[in-house]
Parts: sequence; structure tokens; C-alpha cells
Amino acid sequence: MTIALEDQPLVTASDEVSAASISRARDILRRNDPRRLAPNTTRDVRLAGSDLEALLNFAARRGIRGAASLDLRQGGADVRYTATLPRLLADLGVGRFVNVEASLGASGGSQIDIEQVRIGRIPLPGALFEALLAQYIRHTDLAPEVALLKRTISKVAITPADVTVTYVWQPELLDSARNLALSPADQQRLAAAQRLFVDTLGHAAPGSRKVALADVLGPLLQQASQQPGADRAQAYRDVLLVAALHLSGRNISVLIPDATRWPKPRPVTLTLRERGDLAQHFVISAAIAAQAGAPLAKAIGLDKEIDDAQRGSGFSFVDLAADRAGTRLGQLAARSPERLAAAVAAGLTDAALLPPIDGLPEHMMADEFRRRFGSPEAPAYRQMSDEIDRRIAALALFR
Repeated sequence: MTIALEDQPLVTASDEVSAASISRARDILRRNDPRRLAPNTTRDVRLAGSDLEALLNFAARRGIRGAASLDLRQGGADVRYTATLPRLLADLGVGRFVNVEASLGASGGSQIDIEQVRIGRIPLPGALFEALLAQYIRHTDLAPEVALLKRTISKVAITPADVTVTYVWQPELLDSARNLALSPADQQRLAAAQRLFVDTLGHAAPGSRKVALADVLGPLLQQASQQPGADRAQAYRDVLLVAALHLSGRNISVLIPDATRWPKPRPVTLTLRERGDLAQHFVISAAIAAQAGAPLAKAIGLDKEIDDAQRGSGFSFVDLAADRAGTRLGQLAARSPERLAAAVAAGLTDAALLPPIDGLPEHMMADEFRRRFGSPEAPAYRQMSDEIDRRIAALALFR
């Protein structure tokens, strides 16, 4: 066993997610929107190596924390992965890193062959590893989804620059994705979170069409954490997801078809510092950060502002401040739920959630943004970005 564990990681984690990667992913999803695809439609999806590596790292951060790297070559790829185990193992002198190296090959068909694998200092023939992996999948809930995926993908082509997957769209894929994303237990928790959100919204300023976000978010988080047997961090994730779907104008039935029969929240606009758009930015970023981590939430927020500068309402540092403050709350919910619970119990206000926004430029179209701030890597932009971070750090909730 000890030869499978090592003292040094093969891959070190990078939490950075670029706005460009988010933009490319959004374009891929837009071009392959399942609502617009007829059954048996053949489509190609091309993923750049860097985007595929980012996707692998996103998956690696779920469950046992890990990091992955990917090198593409003609007809194949080399994948490296490191899983980080509890520090207790290092204290025992065993080693706390599981390092995996795998060489993959694509012969032009739908099959990706595992050519060779090394786990720590243990080499494994590719055929043996494939057999063990198939045996494992056969005894898990993943078996039907893997079988469906094999029937759907007709070709995989790998070049040093990208991977192109040719697939035949089947409507069952959407149900399969939902089943993988949300287990029955997940769906029960979200149903409870939806009821809690509807009740909380119903009791906040009855009769009013506008309600301050803090007047809803505070009681919602407090009640969520007090549910019998609740995992506080998970309860926070659930109610933030439900609230984010509501604020984004998406019905939760996009994730759970049965949710069409769940209670519906009354029509009301939630505001942050008297603005509905800032409440949207804050809660959606909080939900993303709680579910998937701060780097993804920040990248999505920046991508949204860059897109707005091109063809929307213009780049807004005010919106970016709401994104980042929401991201900080999402981090608290996931990583320090006890601390967030104490803050919620003491009472939340709009001023506690978002710092003053005076002096932050907004409504800048692309030309004005480039003239004043250059790019997200330019000093002028960095200065404004640091100012936003400074204001947020000054809030008692995020110290």
C-alpha cells in the first residue's frame, strides 16, 4: 500500500478559472442546447486542451480534493492526477498523495484505450486497469449512464490542440445528466429548501412587491440551519441554489421535472442596496461559490461583465462588487458554516452584505472600458479590483 502513496504531489492544484474558459464553455452549451436538438441529431463538440484540463480539475475538486493536468498529442493524451489524503497519513510517515499517470489513445472510433497506468510506484497494464474500472462501474449506479454514453458517442479524435467528440443526441441523455447531478436524496433536500424559501418570502413584508435581500436571506439561512438533522453547510448550499434559480428567472424544474408541482414563491423583487440587479449578482455568485468554489464564481462574474461590455448594459464594477461579496458569502456557507450561523443570528442588513458602491464605474461599453481600464490584466483594472476587495474585506461578515 505504501508504494502507492507518495510524499510529493505529481500535480499541484490551481484554483484559477479564466473568464475566457467560461465564455467558451457557454458558447459550447449554447450551440448544443438540448432543447433545440432533434433526436438522432449528429453533432461535434470541440474542446481545447486547456478547457478540457479545466473541466478535469473542476471534477477533481469534487469529493476527495485533487488536481489534474492534461497533455494532448496526435491520437492520444497523457493525464496526470494527484489526490490529496488527510494530513494524518503524512504524520504517520506513510505519505498523503496518490499520484496517477495514464496514457490514453484514440484510434479514430468511439473507444478511448487506456494504454498504460502508474499509481504511485505501481505500474499497471492498460488492459488490466480497464477491466478493473469496468468491473467497478458495473457495480455502481453509473453503469446505465456509462452504457448510454457509449451508445451516444460515435467518434473521438485527439490532436495536440484539441479533442473533438462526435455524438448522436438522444433525449435520454438529459434525464441521465439530471440523475447524475441530483440523487433522490438531493431532490428531497431541494424540495424542502424550496418550501422554506417560499414560506420565508411569503412572510417578508407581506403585500410589498419589493423586499430587501437581507430581510429574506437572513431568516432563510437561519431556518435552513435549524432543520432537524441538517448538515449546516449543505443546508446553506440548498437554499442558496433555490434562491439563485428564483432570482435568475429559472424554475427549479429545469433540474427536477417534478418540481413543477412544488410550491411557487410569490412574485416579488429582491433588492440589495435598493437594486434588483445587485441582489441577482450577489445570490447567484453565492450559490455558485457554495456549490463549486470561489474561482468558478469569480470567473463567471467577470465573464458576465465582459459580455455586457460587448452587447449588454455595459461593464459594471458595481456588479462585480456584488459578485465578489456574494462569492465571499458562498465561501462562508461552504467552509465556515458555524461562523456564518453566528453572523446570521446577530442579524443581517444590506450594508452588512455589500459595501458602499459609490465611485465604482459602471455602464461602460467595450470601447470606454478599454480606454479607461485596458483589460483585466492592466494596472488600472487591478487597482479598481483591489479597491473592491478592500471594501469587501472591511465588512464584519467577511473579516
